[in-house]
Amino acid sequence: PAGPQVVNNKFKPAGPRSAVRGPPVPVLISILIGFISTSIMASSLIRLGPQYLEPIYGNVLPYLGFFHGVVISLVLGCILGSIYWQRILVAHEAGGLLTMDTKTGRAVAAAFDIVASLTALAPLRATYMFKWSDALGPMWGPLLTQSTLTFPVFVAGGFVVMLGASRVSYNPQAPGRQAATTVVCLGAVAICIWVGQQTAPGHSSCRGVLVNATYAALSGVMVKLLTGHQENVDAAVTLEKNPAEHVDNAPEKQLVKLRERQLRKLRFVPTVAFVFCALTTLLTDSACSSGLVARGNVDEFKMVYRNESVTGWVSVTDDTKRNLRMMRSGHSLIGGRWTSTGDSVFGVFYYADAVRMIKGRESNPASNRRMVKDQPEGWTQPLTRRSMRGSGSERALQIGLGVGISARSLHSMNVRVDVVEIDAAVYEAAIEYFKLPKRLNAVYLTDGRQFINEAASSTYDYIVHDVFTGGSVPASLFSQSAVQQLQRILKHDGVLAMNYVGIPNDKRTMGHVARTIGTSFAYVRCFAESLKDRDMMTNMMFFASAKPLEFDISDDLLHMIGKHTIRGRVLGGMLSNEVDVSGFVENTDLNPITDLWNPLPQWQVSTAIQHWHAMRGMVSTSYWLNY
Repeated sequence: PAGPQVVNNKFKPAGPRSAVRGPPVPVLISILIGFISTSIMASSLIRLGPQYLEPIYGNVLPYLGFFHGVVISLVLGCILGSIYWQRILVAHEAGGLLTMDTKTGRAVAAAFDIVASLTALAPLRATYMFKWSDALGPMWGPLLTQSTLTFPVFVAGGFVVMLGASRVSYNPQAPGRQAATTVVCLGAVAICIWVGQQTAPGHSSCRGVLVNATYAALSGVMVKLLTGHQENVDAAVTLEKNPAEHVDNAPEKQLVKLRERQLRKLRFVPTVAFVFCALTTLLTDSACSSGLVARGNVDEFKMVYRNESVTGWVSVTDDTKRNLRMMRSGHSLIGGRWTSTGDSVFGVFYYADAVRMIKGRESNPASNRRMVKDQPEGWTQPLTRRSMRGSGSERALQIGLGVGISARSLHSMNVRVDVVEIDAAVYEAAIEYFKLPKRLNAVYLTDGRQFINEAASSTYDYIVHDVFTGGSVPASLFSQSAVQQLQRILKHDGVLAMNYVGIPNDKRTMGHVARTIGTSFAYVRCFAESLKDRDMMTNMMFFASAKPLEFDISDDLLHMIGKHTIRGRVLGGMLSNEVDVSGFVENTDLNPITDLWNPLPQWQVSTAIQHWHAMRGMVSTSYWLNY
């Protein structure tokens, strides 16, 4: 019971405190909508935010600092929500015209209106920020772009959750219980966000952002309707308790009531503004439409194919100035051909041909040359294109198609090629624009790790493993378990060719990758595309087998291929670009990369930064901005 009170200089016996009334049902539903909507939108945007930036910054850099930015934004929103709640309490104690519940509902609805319009215009703001990507750089660019794209939404979400939790837990008579209830509400929402971002369905980037904006707008409309209903209920209760208030003709009160009625009539104007913002984005931002668009043709670049698929934006563009055609996935060129010769723009893809140029193997073209009668002893028939072709019994697996350079080359040697490619758009573009043979042995549009886990043992003579894109490799395809599966599906003398993009002098990463391969293969060798600067990122092809790897790339073989072609020059210089990894392979003190311990995502940050600069140096910024 409360202590005694003094009334008219006399003590009045204390009575029991009136119980604190919880939020009425309409307000409680509004708060629940706030919790659920914030959880759903935050879960979705945690995935969509970095994904939206991949065409400009790759698939590593957008994630750096993103989680910390999300947490800081949510905490900032909670602080703002707590401050606003204190203002509501002050007004409530002063006996303001609007009740605590009305102010809470209106604040939640206003937050959703702001989120809806901000999110609907987010793609346009991101497009503007992308134009400054060269000046902002690969480290600060993603974070500053997210500060205009998703972070404001997380701030508003934190505001809504904190305001709702404060109203649900409001109990000044039991501050401990009030604090505990607030913590429980915030913790429940945090758990929902964490679970949701693990299971959130995939969306195309721009349309996914607009879906979230629409969800915020609908949530705002529902909260307004519920709050309006509660306002009518509160007005009726007030009239019943204080009939005199209804006939109070004080000018200032009449003016306040008139202003309130006018504001209620305008409460759906923000929803109309959202519709306008969403339509503006949908009709003007090319990222919201798949297929070819006019802005794809800029400067010397002519886009001939464009599609947003499971790995992001995939496009094929002709560089009319340099006479080449290239395929892009995100912020990475995954292949290209010179239009005049048909040769690959990236010579390292021809390294994979060396899997059939190993001494002591039946597939070696030198083994197919025949002795010729009536000629000096030891004289052999010169190599011909026929001697390069296999018998048709060899099988190869290509994991990661790109534009199909390796698959096409092996196919031309009468090798039965199976292709595993996770993105159907990449395969479609390789067929249509890069002359990938349609009659390959088999094509599997699935995840590479899943395929090798399920493939039959001792199936392939060769495996070409090239999955680098956007600045990194999928870490799961470089673990010890993955390499063991690759070894299992190879024949006893099969050869693995694994492309890894990294820095030759990065002994930490190179050592662990080489050691991981060495746990399953007795012989491992590595050849870089270039060793002019060992501190710069380059393509490196690891070859691995259970039998010795002594390559037979002779002059007559190169003459037959064409010494002056890109393929001939690359194969001719391969042996001189060897990176010695024998010390790593045999070093048992080095831990192999496993599924449980896989630091590649963190170790590839420096590679991703170099890759970003390399892509910007290879092709002008105008090309990267037009995806």
